[in-house]
Amino acid sequence: MTDLAERMKMTVPGQLTWARPELGKKCKECNWCVRHPKPSLSPPLRHQCKLVFVHSKRHGIPFDAYTAVACSKFE
Repeated sequence: MTDLAERMKMTVPGQLTWARPELGKKCKECNWCVRHPKPSLSPPLRHQCKLVFVHSKRHGIPFDAYTAVACSKFE
């Protein structure tokens, strides 16, 4: 397992929790990943983690789910 400091470096703003590289998955493959209602256009950050909304009742920061390393809540 990767140590927490490394996982923190891999985590992007908008993810619910720390990245888990040992899963070998990207956020885009996760059932919780959805289109952000107000995506950022530069750079194109179009996705959000729906679990952020479940926990905070706010839309998360948009991020690029194609490059983001999936977290431990991956489904």
